Amino acid sequence: MARRSFAVLAALALLAVGGQAAARRSARPVAPPAPSAPGTYRVANGDNLSRIATRFGTTIQALAQANGIRDVHRIRAGLVLKVPAPAAQGDPRLPDRLRQTPDRLALMSVFDQAASRHKVPADLLKAVTWMESGWQNDKVSSTKALGIGQVMPDTVRFVNDVLLRSRLDPAKPADNINLSARYLAWLLTQTKGDVPQAVSGYYQGLASVRRQGPLPETTAYVNAVLALRARF
Repeated sequence: MARRSFAVLAALALLAVGGQAAARRSARPVAPPAPSAPGTYRVANGDNLSRIATRFGTTIQALAQANGIRDVHRIRAGLVLKVPAPAAQGDPRLPDRLRQTPDRLALMSVFDQAASRHKVPADLLKAVTWMESGWQNDKVSSTKALGIGQVMPDTVRFVNDVLLRSRLDPAKPADNINLSARYLAWLLTQTKGDVPQAVSGYYQGLASVRRQGPLPETTAYVNAVLALRARF
């Protein structure tokens, strides 16, 4: 994947520690998130507890218990629910910003499923994508890199048309994660499992890495990703 220019190496350390989204790129939101009070959620038309639990990384039973709900199959639109903290929120290894953001924590299981489906290490997939965007799917770079995995449009077409023969939509978080996972799996295959080289290819483009070696900013990016793996 042809990559974007890298602004400041110090931004890598900021991303690794705090998970700031794409500090090295100029990004704009696709759509602003809906406002909500911390730890609460207002039920929308068509919602059910299963969908809400998945969104916030909790369980139906935990939601029902926290809100005194007797019939888990019936909730009314407009009801404001207390949302229990996801279990992962208490994991001190995770980046602080991730533990403070239930919506992003709820993606943990999506990453695990995508990693299993595409046969990539889950911790590596999580580290790469956290480095890329802080798991924010509303981020678009100045070069049109998209969402959680900051996948380029050409990469989306390659993964969809060649690797998966699918129509995954990078605007959807789960699809973006699966696109990123499948592309990372392809890079690992191409590099015969050489993780640093595969991660270099994710950032700089594999052809460029093979032609001229990793750029200094690519090396810094790889080192930051490898350090992040231990936090996932």
